[in-house]
Amino acid sequence: MKKRFKKILVALLLAVVSFCTLTTTVNAVPQKIELGNPEFISGYIAGVGFDTKVSTSGELMYCLNMHKYTAKNSTAYLVGELDAGIAYIMLNGYPTKSFTGERLKDYYITQTALWWYLDDTTGSSNLSTSFKTNGSDPYNLRPYIKKLVSDAKIAKARGYQKTTIKASVSDSTMSMTSDGKNYISEEVKVSSTNISDYKVTITSGPQGAIIIDKNGKEKTTFSANETFKVKVPASKIEGTKATVKVKISATGKVYKAYEYQPEVQSQQNITPSVISPTEEKVETSIDLSISTSKITIIKIDKATGNAIAGAELVLKDSKGNIIASWTSTTAGHIIKNLPNGTYTVEETKAPSGYELSKEVVKFTIDDNHREQQIKFYNEAKERVVNIVKIDKSTGKPLAGAVIVVRDADGKEVVRFTSTTDPYVLTGLKDGTYTVEEISAPNGYQKSDEIYSFTLDAEHVSHQITIENAPIVDVPDTGAASSIVLVILGLVIIGGGIRFVQKNSKQRI
Repeated sequence: MKKRFKKILVALLLAVVSFCTLTTTVNAVPQKIELGNPEFISGYIAGVGFDTKVSTSGELMYCLNMHKYTAKNSTAYLVGELDAGIAYIMLNGYPTKSFTGERLKDYYITQTALWWYLDDTTGSSNLSTSFKTNGSDPYNLRPYIKKLVSDAKIAKARGYQKTTIKASVSDSTMSMTSDGKNYISEEVKVSSTNISDYKVTITSGPQGAIIIDKNGKEKTTFSANETFKVKVPASKIEGTKATVKVKISATGKVYKAYEYQPEVQSQQNITPSVISPTEEKVETSIDLSISTSKITIIKIDKATGNAIAGAELVLKDSKGNIIASWTSTTAGHIIKNLPNGTYTVEETKAPSGYELSKEVVKFTIDDNHREQQIKFYNEAKERVVNIVKIDKSTGKPLAGAVIVVRDADGKEVVRFTSTTDPYVLTGLKDGTYTVEEISAPNGYQKSDEIYSFTLDAEHVSHQITIENAPIVDVPDTGAASSIVLVILGLVIIGGGIRFVQKNSKQRI
């Protein structure tokens, strides 16, 4: 049971460590202070007078409990950290700052502000009601004290001792720019305490993602009150979704006050008047999403179902604005990064040998339909044959093959050299034809296959795909074999000679 409890405890600790993003580097705090002789201060307000507290090195100290004896001529040991309000008083009181220009009066203001603050926040009773309200105040010191106490309470409430950082954005989904070239995020707002600037880095996301300021300038370091944006090139988005992970980090300075207890228990606990800053490193993160689209538009021969090249097409948005125009290929045309909306595709010029399609294809992109394939059909107006030459291993078009088409009598109808576009053959009469490769493209084996197709009233179009396999260099092993045989022969002859010599010696 104990072992199981230990495992659970370790797991919880690891979970906490994974969740927290704050790492703190604390400046060394003295473990003990040697206290010296005090100096008495007369009662400036309501007759309340007391001794100063000081270390043997001359550093001023402040008392945390008025009702104990003055801390003096002893060693005080570190016992803990005090709250943010006390840290504020130490940082904004004497000797860091002066109120009147007189040393003892400034010490008096700071010490009584500390007692007053403790009374208000812990329920202690260091100072009387008379001191805080209508007691004599001939030097008008009370306003300074009240102001210091009030500001200390505010400092405690806002976390004067903490370095914090948070990031927020009104919409985490990035939007396409009007020119269609980039995705831009909304302004990311950073709220923080005790930092002067922060750094932004992209930890993961599409290639080319950058951080910019509100004016569009690339930047990675921002002042505490600045906002930033993220920009991603639309051309770098693969698929229909992407996430950009952004880290925001900073180093802040906080001031912490510490409590010391004298070895003489009847003496007052104290806090040093001068406190050094502590550096704290903080970070947070935010995820931004990109939802894009991928539309593949393919021109299809209605009779064969094969993709055809040569059609001129145009894409329009719902207002009739032209978004893109292109000439179809057998691979289909891909359009990416279209925003949500309704679009139409129509043909402006038909492929050679085909009727112009009057169909207007409509499709809609929304959050649930980001990737679509649009098929656009054409009917042949005459007999048409598409001849395609491809690499057998990759399926990519090949140029450089010499191809011959013959009719049923073996008469050559056409001879051509392939390009990366299909060869479109029109004007053929009904009948049976063959397609044959005469010479292969450079670096490829010639195809010996003879393809046949028939044109008639029910078979008005065809697509012939001829494949070529790359030539693979085979090492010439004949020469190597000959060398091995020669070496083997020499070894055998050498062995025979040694055998004869050995036998001759034995006979002698």
